[in-house]
Amino acid sequence: MFYHRVMPPRHCHPVRPLRALLLLCLWMLPVGSFAAEPARRRVVVIHSLPNDIPGLQELSTALNEGFAHLPGPPVDVIHEYTGLDRFADAEYEATLLGLYNLKYRTRPVDLLVAVGPTALDFVISRHFLPGVPLVSCYVPERLVVPARKQRPELAAAIPAINAPRTIDLMLALYPRTRTIHVVLGASDYERTQAQRGQAAFSRFSGRVGFRYLNDLTLEQIEGHVRGLGEEDLVLFGSMLQDPTGRDFTSTEPLARISAASRRPVFGVLAEDLGHGILGGELLSLELSGKATAELGARILAGDKASGLPLRMDTGVVPMFDWRQVQRWNLATRRLPEGSLVRFRPPSLWDTHGRAIGAGLAIIALQSFLVAGLVVQLRRRKRTERALSKAEVRYRTVADFTYDWEYWQRPDGGFEYLSPACAPVSGYAPQDFKDDPGLLRTLVDEGDRPAWERHQEAALQGEVLPPLEFRIRNRAGGLRWVEQSNNPVHLEDGTFGGTRGSLRDITDRKRGELELKVAYGEITALKDRLEAENTYYRERIQAQEPSSELLGASDALKYLLYRIRQVAPSGITVLIQGETGTGKELVAESIHKLGTRNDRPLVKVNCAALPPALAESELFGHERGAFTGAQGMRKGRFEVADKGSLFLDEVGELPPEVQAKLLRVLQDGEFQRVGGEKTLKVDVRVIAATNRDLQKEVAAGRFREDLWYRLNVFPITVPPLRDRKEDIPILAQSFVERACQAQGRSELGIPKAVLQALQAYAWPGNVRELQNVLERAVVTSEGTSLRLADPLLAGKPTPGPGIPKTLQDLERTHILQVLESTGWKLEGPRGAATLLGMKPSTLRNRMAKLEIERPQGA
Repeated sequence: MFYHRVMPPRHCHPVRPLRALLLLCLWMLPVGSFAAEPARRRVVVIHSLPNDIPGLQELSTALNEGFAHLPGPPVDVIHEYTGLDRFADAEYEATLLGLYNLKYRTRPVDLLVAVGPTALDFVISRHFLPGVPLVSCYVPERLVVPARKQRPELAAAIPAINAPRTIDLMLALYPRTRTIHVVLGASDYERTQAQRGQAAFSRFSGRVGFRYLNDLTLEQIEGHVRGLGEEDLVLFGSMLQDPTGRDFTSTEPLARISAASRRPVFGVLAEDLGHGILGGELLSLELSGKATAELGARILAGDKASGLPLRMDTGVVPMFDWRQVQRWNLATRRLPEGSLVRFRPPSLWDTHGRAIGAGLAIIALQSFLVAGLVVQLRRRKRTERALSKAEVRYRTVADFTYDWEYWQRPDGGFEYLSPACAPVSGYAPQDFKDDPGLLRTLVDEGDRPAWERHQEAALQGEVLPPLEFRIRNRAGGLRWVEQSNNPVHLEDGTFGGTRGSLRDITDRKRGELELKVAYGEITALKDRLEAENTYYRERIQAQEPSSELLGASDALKYLLYRIRQVAPSGITVLIQGETGTGKELVAESIHKLGTRNDRPLVKVNCAALPPALAESELFGHERGAFTGAQGMRKGRFEVADKGSLFLDEVGELPPEVQAKLLRVLQDGEFQRVGGEKTLKVDVRVIAATNRDLQKEVAAGRFREDLWYRLNVFPITVPPLRDRKEDIPILAQSFVERACQAQGRSELGIPKAVLQALQAYAWPGNVRELQNVLERAVVTSEGTSLRLADPLLAGKPTPGPGIPKTLQDLERTHILQVLESTGWKLEGPRGAATLLGMKPSTLRNRMAKLEIERPQGA
């Protein structure tokens, strides 16, 4: 693509090639500057922006080029990617600071550059290289001002707020505009941007009206812009999501809106240029990098950072798409001075300029060749004398240079070698003249093939890039050198060999190797921290199991058989059963017996997830995806990669999350909230529910296709009332555990107590049994267990007032507990705690059993 910057008209003068051609025809012996290399300056750039954001590469290039041509000693620009956009905990920052302090302890740093808000916060809060001048890049003013109070040696290249300037540009190009239609999506981030835009555009009140299109789908926006009139314009902000929840991860919405619009579409980001916008005052990371380099250059030149003003107008330039300029018949003379016009077709001079210039040069050369020959004959004598003096000067300078200089003839022999060859190689210049093959024997065997190819090409007159290789000097020491070659042409035009320069770069290569090792250590530390973070987070999530898979009943034996049958296969499992039956323990057993038991089992209680955060919790989010998203966060699916994920109470998931979960189960692919990158994971899903999902599907509350994906291998956990023969074993285990936890001697369980326990229906299943026994241990005196619950303390024989069905019994029991707690559902003494249920489960049971709180209760 071609760039064209609109400038004021100026007069062009014809090319005068004579002087240039005569200078080209004049042969001069190549003479270089061989002064000792001055001390180098060091600039360290701390990055916190993600590596894959558009424009970051251009920003880094602008920083490198901005420091490359400064007067004075050379500048080394070192880029440090911190990873702070992915890892934001204090332990990681402390370790990173330690590595940086170790790395730059003996390497003086002349300037620090912090790219992004997180990088600036790291440098300020961690007191990294205190006293070193600091320049921030692409950090808002609201963060720079307090940072400068903490670190006065801070200068800042603050990106300008460009949207109002784009409005000014739109009104200057189309003064008849009465309404600007602002395209923004329906995500939380975009709605926040719309609110900020209303405040920023308040100064245009009375000149132009604004309509925000957050509430329209992409198709509705296309239809809307098709009907715009001559007094309308469109400003495209972004479209990440529409009101239906559909996500957009490409420039497709912009291209479709632009194609449908009857009026020009403007934008605010340079990355949108070329996808449908006419132009605007566009924000560019590349220009932010150039402004930052300008500030850094002033500091390196001697200006104090604390005395420099904050650069408020950086990274913004009027830019236009040539194709859209032609589409809307906009004359280029109307564009603002200094505008950058992209995608313009190349002109004849752009395409064939060199060929035209060469043709003119040949014609001019033929015209002046005779005169040039006459002049050359007269000057030949003077030239020979000048060359003789130049050779003396060349040898005088080369003899005192730090680098090893030589002139090698096409036959391989040396015409000249500087004395600097002795400190590098250990051999005197005469040794190489006597034995031209000596240089080859010094080259390390591993690097010799590449050096021989380079040397052969140099002796044939090719212009080559520098070559780095190793040599072993006379004492056997290994040194790194950099060889540069330029062809030598004699006065008569014949090839006279190559002028070579060998520079000792051992110290520099040693520093590069140390830097590589340090990067490797940082990478290894990052991976280890990520793994440990994942592991310990899952350990914290793990809770003490509410029961154990204990017993000898046929129902339990069949359950254990089904677990052993499915565990090694790796397929999706759906665990069904009433609350309190031990579905979580079944999931843990499947994971432990499976092939992924070397990875943690990540557990998610879907019923406890707020609907608005369920998608972020499962699939993660990018920084800025919604209000409060200060950084990137991995979701549970990423944490469980190569392991197992337990989705407890999966029937509680909202419908929009069910659709995304279906895609993960089908393809193993998903996107973080607010992200465009598709991630792929390998996760075994184990789901559990106490609902009848088939009935939920029939009622429209659960997706039928997701039900089929989850129900690959169903396992039903039997309720406690169907395996009453296991109650004595469970009771003994719970009593022993409770006695040990309370620090009292073991209690015996009378036969009458066991009979009472077996006679009860246990609507809360094993969890309720455990709670009843723990209370009994607290209230029992002596050496025998006594039941404290009224429902169990009496005789188990059903009387005339006992409910006839199990559902009636469960309803009666829940009502009694609710009445005893004053209808308090949650809390330490609430009905859910006494029943051993979660509050959400208790509410579901009350709705199913048609239990309602009486008025006044």
